[in-house]
Amino acid sequence: MSQDFMDPEIFADFIVEAKEHLETIEPNLLELEKAPDNLALLNEIFRPMHSLKGASGFLGLNRINGLAHRAENIMDELRKGDMTVTSEIMDVILSATDALRQMVDNLDSTGGEGDVETESIITTIDAIMAGDAPAAAPRPAPAAPVAAPEPEPEPVAAAEPEPVAVAAPVEPEPAAIPPAAPPRQEPEPVAQAEGGSAEWIATLEPMEPYALTAFGEGHLKDFIDEAREMAENLSSGLLELERNPTEQGELVNDLFRFFHNLKGNSGIIGFAELNSLTHEAETLLNNVRRGEMTGSHELVDLLLLVVDLLEALVSRIDPATGNVTPFDISAILDCLRKAVAGEEITLPAGLGGRRNGGPAPEAAQAHSTSDADDDEDALSPPVAPGYDPDDVALFVNTVRQQMDNIGVALKTLAGDGTQREYIDALYRCLVTIQNSSGYMGLDEVRVYAERTAGLVDQARFSGMDFSLMVDLMEQETSIIGDMLEKQIARISTPAPEAAAPAAAPAPQPKAAAAPAPAPAAPTAATPQGDDEDEEPEDDDTAVVTISSVTGATAPTAPAEAVKPAAPAAAAAPVAKPAPAAPPKPAAPAAPPKPAAPAAPAAPAAPASAGGQGGAAAAAQVQQAQQAGTAKASSTIRVDHEKLDHLMNLIGELIINRNRYTMLARRLEDDTNVVIAEVAQDLSETTYAMARISDDLQDTIMKVRMVPVSSVFSRFPRLVRDLSRKSGKEVDLLLEGEETELDKSVVEVIGDPLVHLIRNAVDHGVESEDERVAKGKKAKGKVTLRAYHKGNSVAIEIEDDGKGIDPEKMREVAVRKGIITPDEAKALDDREAMELIFAPGFSSAEKITDISGRGVGMDVVRTNIKNLKGSVSIHSEIGKGTRFTLSLPLTLAIIDALMVNVAGEMYAIPLDAVSETTKIEARRLTDVKGRKAVTLRGEVLGIASLSELLGLPKGDKQEVLSVVVIHDNDRRLGLVVDRLLERQEIVIKPLGAYLGDLKGISGATIMGDGSVILILDPHEVYMMATSKAI
Repeated sequence: MSQDFMDPEIFADFIVEAKEHLETIEPNLLELEKAPDNLALLNEIFRPMHSLKGASGFLGLNRINGLAHRAENIMDELRKGDMTVTSEIMDVILSATDALRQMVDNLDSTGGEGDVETESIITTIDAIMAGDAPAAAPRPAPAAPVAAPEPEPEPVAAAEPEPVAVAAPVEPEPAAIPPAAPPRQEPEPVAQAEGGSAEWIATLEPMEPYALTAFGEGHLKDFIDEAREMAENLSSGLLELERNPTEQGELVNDLFRFFHNLKGNSGIIGFAELNSLTHEAETLLNNVRRGEMTGSHELVDLLLLVVDLLEALVSRIDPATGNVTPFDISAILDCLRKAVAGEEITLPAGLGGRRNGGPAPEAAQAHSTSDADDDEDALSPPVAPGYDPDDVALFVNTVRQQMDNIGVALKTLAGDGTQREYIDALYRCLVTIQNSSGYMGLDEVRVYAERTAGLVDQARFSGMDFSLMVDLMEQETSIIGDMLEKQIARISTPAPEAAAPAAAPAPQPKAAAAPAPAPAAPTAATPQGDDEDEEPEDDDTAVVTISSVTGATAPTAPAEAVKPAAPAAAAAPVAKPAPAAPPKPAAPAAPPKPAAPAAPAAPAAPASAGGQGGAAAAAQVQQAQQAGTAKASSTIRVDHEKLDHLMNLIGELIINRNRYTMLARRLEDDTNVVIAEVAQDLSETTYAMARISDDLQDTIMKVRMVPVSSVFSRFPRLVRDLSRKSGKEVDLLLEGEETELDKSVVEVIGDPLVHLIRNAVDHGVESEDERVAKGKKAKGKVTLRAYHKGNSVAIEIEDDGKGIDPEKMREVAVRKGIITPDEAKALDDREAMELIFAPGFSSAEKITDISGRGVGMDVVRTNIKNLKGSVSIHSEIGKGTRFTLSLPLTLAIIDALMVNVAGEMYAIPLDAVSETTKIEARRLTDVKGRKAVTLRGEVLGIASLSELLGLPKGDKQEVLSVVVIHDNDRRLGLVVDRLLERQEIVIKPLGAYLGDLKGISGATIMGDGSVILILDPHEVYMMATSKAI
């Protein structure tokens, strides 16, 4: 599903939570590798993976959902002790987290999951689950996962069931079709049907070919992929049903849903034979769901034959031409109809005895998956009072949204009854209500909604002006709204025994990648949902938007268009399809589950539990109202206390605004006003306003701050992979992870840190033999630490390796033509080591796939410079190297020292200023042709700022005003004409035209509107090296 078809708030929440889950999972996986018997760690990994599976399933993100489900299965086996932690298992789970992270990043940047390779990972996991040792477990790569060559399937919508009153075939809807499942390794079609079933299928009489209704070749390919995956799931699920015929519950629901989805999808493309076959199979399984039949051997034989036949039918589709050549399936349809009628279950003539087709139990086990938790509640429809509160809340959300959508559609159609998209949206809304009501066991509502949907369906294919039906539809949907309101009040009443502890559920059967049902949409093509009883986190935070990051086209709607539903409530009445605002909901019936956007307290998305039909309906209504552009926003979690404080400050701001208004009115009305009194009041009000603005700034700065742990957490995995590739044993120590930085800074320091850590492992840390020969521990150590340093944050990357040899750096730089031999001699050791940042410089004797190409360190310096920060090196030969990144707390506002040079005002960032002083000109001396002064026992290089910036020289002064700046631990004195004041300034970029001005990092606007340039202390120091010590 694309971002266009879901509520932007839920979409943003999912991305934030998914990233948090992955940041939790990966470090714990590395700890688990060291302590494989730690059950607590296994649980800490399992739960976020399960939550990620559930949330992605709710949103229809099939690829994320499928991969997370596979990874969850392995973790569940490890938790239960059925498997043990091995390096192969760790590799594949880490590869899965890499792929999941890449897909989540793609969602954040493009709104889609992208072409991320997952098939090899899924294949390996399936092999491990089957007990087979994989031939080559995919090794996790430190870079982004390799993109799959095939494009991501277009989103597709699951077809809704055909109303009984309609004889016309299901036509394709203009709305998006539900997401196809990820492509799988395609087995030979009929080959899965072994023995008699394959031979029998081969004898079926071919029928005349006909054209299917599809939106292109890609649509049919998606359909085929999804149908084959569902057939595989059906085969393994039916075998599981045969092994446990009495423990049906969720397994039968899953099997029913697979057949139902195949029926709907085949109806969309007009595949009549497949539609009829799956419809009869679905009806038969519905009898099993209701307890009228059991999963007998005979029933399983018949349904497995149906699965073989549907695979054969799917194989008869030609995606290139859009045609299908079906078989005559009347014989098996007769068998299915007799079984539904309660007659003896038999197989078609020519298939006597037990069927031997389908995968063997051992083969089925290869694809078996375990439901996430043994304590998960079954989601079969309740038949007694005391419904699950989450189901009720989600149901209320779904039907409320559909009723709102119906109101918008009818209002539009009353004015123009020819707008087909609104008619289709109306039909889908009614079908969604029908499905959701059926799932909740509300048969009265289901039947009435089904009948009303049938009327709409007949009208939309008759070519009539639908405005003639609007009055009738308003009456019918009003009745549906009343019925829903009564039923919600009834099912919201908790049963007397609801408080009693529930009996421990029976072990859940396994089904290959079987999706868990979404609570209110048993008929939608929804992947595995989050159905575990998780403990709600006591997370007193909110998600707020801090900046727009990327634009994505998405439908937007005006005021009367569909809005996200309010938080669901168990007893909340359903709004009728009228333009009036919906009734105010009561308190939620159950606390929300923060792990998944499907929680009752979350705003209902168009893709709510009503399934893909609901998503399509909402999307159609929104797109028909107005096509617009919605921006995906970067979000951040904020403690509610900070937001409360922010609101209090806004209140004080309003009070002070009113004080200014009163002062202005006083001056206007009272001509005898005493100016001194007004000035006093104005001064006090201005002081209060300054205090509030300072507090506002401080609070908003804190809101933007996030701990660096969000970046640091990815590096244990990186070091693990690098150490394995390089054949070295290296430990990574993390310190100061709680140190906070502005989110905009945290988001971009990842790449520079990756380069530095790669260099530390590949070039810094010696091999085990070298270390032992030098008397060091065999295992190397890399330390990543963060700490506050004045008004900035320092991040250090330190290794205990061989260090950097300055002389070697000079030789390499000369050999590569970066500097001349004379320039090399003039460099001190520190400057020689900084040659590592020169473009194209590399001292590596061998280029590896880790580093050595001479591009990484240049990227580091450029990125840190773009952040208005600096990087320095400290190294000792034989002991190790330390890189220190100095980063500003924020990129927006800084304290600066204002100075005057040649009649112009400049700003010097205050955290780069060590001190200001006055020096007599006669104290300056020449040291190797450079100006210097001895200041408190230190030889300090002196340079004229006007000379560095190419400004006119002023008159010679006897006493010089000097600003002592520092670039890491190096100091330089800048001579200026006048020292002015300290001031807080807002940094503005110079833009592309002026962005390359040497020594200038930005500009600021003063109170009088003048523009002042901001100096870059690092560049100024580098410019002065030829003129100062």
